[in-house]
Parts: sequence; C-alpha cells; structure tokens
Amino acid sequence: MLGGVVVVQRVRVRWSADARGAGDADLRRGLSEARRMPEALPDGPVVVHDVFADHADGYRFSEQVRSGGDAASLEFSESEQGVTVRACVRDAVYPPHDRATRLFTLAPGKVGLYRANFRFRGQCCCSASWWYEDWTVRVANAPASPELFLHRSPQYTADHRVQLYGGRARRTAA
Repeated sequence: MLGGVVVVQRVRVRWSADARGAGDADLRRGLSEARRMPEALPDGPVVVHDVFADHADGYRFSEQVRSGGDAASLEFSESEQGVTVRACVRDAVYPPHDRATRLFTLAPGKVGLYRANFRFRGQCCCSASWWYEDWTVRVANAPASPELFLHRSPQYTADHRVQLYGGRARRTAA
C-alpha cells in the first residue's frame, strides 16, 4: 500500500484503420494535452482521471474518475526514493507487452509523463476489428488538484511510441 497519494491522468485517443490518413492525423493533433481534473476526486492512494476521445464519436471527450492503478494499466511500488511506476498493457496486439515495464521513479512532488501507442484487436482472435490508440499518461506523486497537470512540467519522460502501420522506420537527419 502506498503511503502518499499518486494521481494519474490518462488521455487515450482511439481511431480505426479507416482514419489513419493525414487528414485524420491532423484532427487528432493536440487532443492529448493535459486537461483540468474534476473538483471531486475519490480518496485513495491512487486516483485516476481517465480521458477518452474516439474517432467514432468525432473525438468528443468522455471522462471517468477511478481509484487504483489498474484503472490506467499501471503498477506502483514504493521505496525510499519515491514511487516507481510500471506500465502493464496486456491487451495490445502491437507492440506486445508480456510483462510490466519500468517507466520511472517519482520522488514526492515530482511528475512523470508516459507516451505510448498501440494496435488492438476485438475480443475474439478471429475478429476483423482493429483499432489504434495513442496514450499520454501523466503521473504525479503529489496531492490531487484540478490544475495539477496544467501548470507542472514533467521531470521524467518515458516515450514508448512505435510505428504502428508497418513499413520502414523514418530516419531524421543529424
């Protein structure tokens, strides 16, 4: 059990294979920015503000507030250095995750940022339903407040985004 409070804001943006083009990518740009947290948050060692925008709904935001790290596919452990955060996304088809991945350790008052993208498939392995999600997860080892992530820059960043559509990786000029 954690001794302090860990606050998570996970912003998930979902789109189908039909919305992979540049025009749709432009519509998704900026959707994963930090958002104001609700005034009323549950008590508990882990508070999760889960924000979701789906192409099927015109990228209209829906929000839920929950308790527990599993609500954001995260695991937490506490040490003398602070709270260690691990990602445990098990439902993704690509990239595969067979075990929890260490992201960072947050000392009291510190904020971390985890970026990742995934390809998912419907529940049945024979399903033709595919979708993609881009996740921006902010984690604070600090008390919750509505403006927590709006004015605080992360001290730690874990960027696990990959190329989801196949093909050769793009190289940037040095």
